[in-house]
This record gives sequence, structure tokens and C-alpha cells, in this order.
Amino acid sequence: MNAPGGDPGFHSSSQALDVLMRILRGAVAAKASDLHLRVGIPPRVRIQGQLLPLDHPPLAEGTIESALTSLASVARIDISRLQRKQTDFSCEVPEAGRFRVHTYRQAGTLAAALRFIASPIPDLASLRLPPVVKRIAQLERGIIVVSGATGNGKSTTIASLLEHMNQKLPRHIVTLEEPIEYIFQDKVASFSQREIGRDVESMQQGLEGVLREDPDVLFVGECRSLAEFDVVLNAAESGRVVVTTFHSADAERAVARMIGMYPTENQEQARNRLADAIGAIICQKLITPRKGNLMLVTEVLTRAPTVIECIRDATRLRGLTAAIEKSSHEHGSHSFDQVLLGLVQEGIVSVDTAKAHVHSANDFVRTLNLTR
Repeated sequence: MNAPGGDPGFHSSSQALDVLMRILRGAVAAKASDLHLRVGIPPRVRIQGQLLPLDHPPLAEGTIESALTSLASVARIDISRLQRKQTDFSCEVPEAGRFRVHTYRQAGTLAAALRFIASPIPDLASLRLPPVVKRIAQLERGIIVVSGATGNGKSTTIASLLEHMNQKLPRHIVTLEEPIEYIFQDKVASFSQREIGRDVESMQQGLEGVLREDPDVLFVGECRSLAEFDVVLNAAESGRVVVTTFHSADAERAVARMIGMYPTENQEQARNRLADAIGAIICQKLITPRKGNLMLVTEVLTRAPTVIECIRDATRLRGLTAAIEKSSHEHGSHSFDQVLLGLVQEGIVSVDTAKAHVHSANDFVRTLNLTR
């Protein structure tokens, strides 16, 4: 794959930044989602899930360090942060767009992974999110969890969800992000976007103050500690909508992970609290259809009596997927298995692809054979 520009080993900031800008523009033109920079190898881009090398000379150490220093200056962050073992920031690149930048050290040298942030923010329909997500956006209280593996579009789904609220509802939406990815312009709603390390010292500090900022909706990046999640749960219990993320494969695992953050002696109480506070769980995966680009498939948990009882009762958690499926018609929920079954029956997805993403491959094949 070709990319404009070369790397003869520039060490000046302006020349190195110019090389990086041209690489970024070429990557965006090729519809790459991510760009990887490491010393001694050509840049690599991720396109449709595949990591591919650019037709570009290996990058010199001075080029990467100078380019990222200049990029940090463009983003108006303290360039001393690049001396840390890892750091995150976001920035706008002229004629290329907005990027989330993660720098890190490997083999004693500076490296980076840059992710393209789509603009304008895609709407729910263009992401092929199910219609029930619009109903979820209308919730007046409760936790909305968006779950899935890294690189499966959680940030984009959340941005689309918040933008839908922005266009429809007069709410104060406060975000706590590290770093800020999507930039929102006030429409019907009003946004306060706070970046960890710039606008507030830490996630914990931001969470401690957020309820005094009169939020209707709070968006928090993944809760990494019990203290953080407990504040999120408190916010939902106090009548706010809280949107957050987890790296869990499906709704059952997301619930188990939330409960598992608490000590064993507190888990029964945590189950009851979560059962009362949960608004919805949206799990998502990007899969490869028979033809075309990667496509999004979802599993959606909404509040239904049987679903809530499965959360409340530890002995019934394994039945959560079945409860989601049984409540699909009345409450708009659905499992991965139900979505993938339909895609296989329509000839869009192969049986082997579907089996890699369902809860039980044997049960899936049995159901598929019964419906043929």
C-alpha cells in the first residue's frame, strides 16, 4: 500500500511534523482506523481490521520524537508528558481530522498509536445500531453500559448516543474523558467536557465533584476501580443517567464484572443496587460478512422483570441471555445469537463466522437446523 512522503531521517520538528501530516492524510484517504509508529519499521495502518505496512521507509527515532513533540504542541499539552512511559492526548490535524494519540515506550524508544475520530459524529442509523437505542437515549435515569473489546466502536456508539440526546433533549451532559475524543457543540443540550490531567487532576477527583455540577447525564470512560464505579452507581441511584464502558464480551459478563468489583461480602447488596439502577447494556462486535466491509452486531439488555431478577439473584445470572431473548418482543432487547441467526439465514454471514461470536456454538447450530 502506498503512502505519500518518505523518511530520510529528519530531526527538525517542522520537517518531521510535515512527514507525519502527510502519512496521516494518506492513512485517512485509505480509510484506515489506526496508525502505528515505531522506530526502525515503516508505519502501519489498520484497515478493515487488518494491520498493513505502508510503502514508506522505516521511521528514524529522531523523526518520531520530533513529530510527536510537535503534535503535542499543536494539541497544547505539556510536551514533558512525552517523557512518561505512556500518555494520551487528542489533536486536530489540518486536512486530516481529529485523532486520539497514545504514546508509549517500547525497546527504549518512543512509539505511538493514533486513532482516527470520525467527524461529523455518525448518527445512530448510519452505525446500524438497532432502533431500541433511540429509546435508551430517552432514559431519565440509570446506568447505560456500552461494552465490547477494544477497537469495536464503543467510543463512536457513545458519541452517537450523546449527540442524539444533544439534538433532542434539554439536558446538561458532563463528560469525564482521558483524553477528550469527540467534540460536541451545544444544540438542545448543554455540554461540559472535562479532560483528566488538563481540566481535573484525576478521574476520582472529577467524579467527586461532578454531582455538584448539576448534571442530567454523566459520561465516564471505563471505570478502572471500585471507588470510581461506586460513584457512578451512586450517580445513577440519585436520578441521573450515567453512560460508561466495559471491556466485556456480552451482557452476562458485563454484569458479572460490575458485581465482581465489590468484595464478596458486599456483592449481594451490589446486585440489588445494580438491579435497581441498570438502564441498559449495549454490547457490540465488529464481524466480517461474506461480502463488503466489517459490520456491527449488537446484544442489547433492557429493563424487563426476568432480566432484573437474573441480575438480583446470583443463581440465575447464567440465565440472563435467555431472559434477554424472551423479553425481546416486548422490551426491544436481543442477544448476539438472535442477530447472528438472522444474518446467517439471510446469507449475509457464514455459519463459521457466526459460531465464533455466539454464546454456545452447539446451541446455535441446533437452533439454525430447527429453523431451516
